[in-house]
Amino acid sequence: MNSKTIALALLVLLIGMPLAHAGRETHRVWARIQAARAIREGKGPRPLYIFFDPNCPFCHRLYENLQALIGPERLRVTWIPVGVLEMSSFGKAAHLLEAANPQAELARNERRFARGGVKPWRARARIRHALAANARLLTDAGSNGVPFLVYQGHSGRVHSVIGDPPVRALLRIIPRIRERTSLTASPRTARP
Repeated sequence: MNSKTIALALLVLLIGMPLAHAGRETHRVWARIQAARAIREGKGPRPLYIFFDPNCPFCHRLYENLQALIGPERLRVTWIPVGVLEMSSFGKAAHLLEAANPQAELARNERRFARGGVKPWRARARIRHALAANARLLTDAGSNGVPFLVYQGHSGRVHSVIGDPPVRALLRIIPRIRERTSLTASPRTARP
């Protein structure tokens, strides 16, 4: 393989691949992603969905990189927690979803990431089910790792990116996200 082929393959991974489903199934997975139990950040018209684990260092770096882009790039980032990497991941994900202010707890987890983040909580049944559904959805969307980014392009096609794209790649992805004028499909973030 020559360097041009490798560079093209990397660019495709960073810009985003269409979800690996056909027709209606892609739309079903996309609808489930939009309805997942999650934490929303930003109010822009460009929705970006990110599956993450509270203990994932790559997710942490992505979170930090996106903070400066959310406002100026008019993003609405929806963080979909899964608890898969470490023993404490599930409890930390439960903590984030059950908190009175999930967005503030997510920010707190990221600020304290080097010191272990937020404390794990014992999940209530509703949150256990939501986190299990998020983990299934991650797999159904075509990934077994985090971070996993999903967005809808201008043509309506749903794309995904596996991993932690650098800021330059994020700046190439963001203009490709279809803008939404309506915020009707909001993830469930309220306490049970």
